Amino acid sequence: MKAILAVVAVIVLAFVAYAFVKYRAIQQAATGPAKEIVSESMEKTGDTWRVRFVSKFDAPLDKVFDAFQHPERVKEFAPENVMKAEIVEGSESGNTKRVEVIGKLDILPPGFKVQDLVTEYTVYPDEHRITSHTIDFKLADIDSEYQFTPTSDGKTLLTFTQTSKQKQQALVEALQKGAIRETYITQVRAVNRALGLAPMPEKRAAG
Repeated sequence: MKAILAVVAVIVLAFVAYAFVKYRAIQQAATGPAKEIVSESMEKTGDTWRVRFVSKFDAPLDKVFDAFQHPERVKEFAPENVMKAEIVEGSESGNTKRVEVIGKLDILPPGFKVQDLVTEYTVYPDEHRITSHTIDFKLADIDSEYQFTPTSDGKTLLTFTQTSKQKQQALVEALQKGAIRETYITQVRAVNRALGLAPMPEKRAAG
């Protein structure tokens, strides 16, 4: 009997430890510091998130703006998070195109980690601005805007704003917040890598 109780105690402690680690990971993703973000604001009213992130790139405006115009290349520069990225409507050089991305977010629970979404992007070259909105995404209706401005020292500021109306209430608020934040950070990290400003991840050994 004592042996059984000891085994049960070990299992309970292991579960508690696992739950604590996952909780810390979720909180870190939702609120922890990130070098990709200079300033941020995230507010939720009802089922809708309103987000504003500002990021700075150590590269001139034209190069940063061009890099963000090719979301279909995100798998190349963020392979640890993106499993597929391709144009499904429009062309690589066009100002409007739809891109399908299959990505994964490890902070989400089983059944939600891998998401498949199609997003339509519109580029406004004269304004150095890009807008996007999701097409039939099962978790949320998402509208985003990327506004690029040059700095006095030859670098670039990105002001990103987003409205995300949640469709799936099974995810708690901290998970929703963490997923929105991590998705944005992945984009910024991929562009930094594309510009040669950040190292690529190490390739995993086969097997």
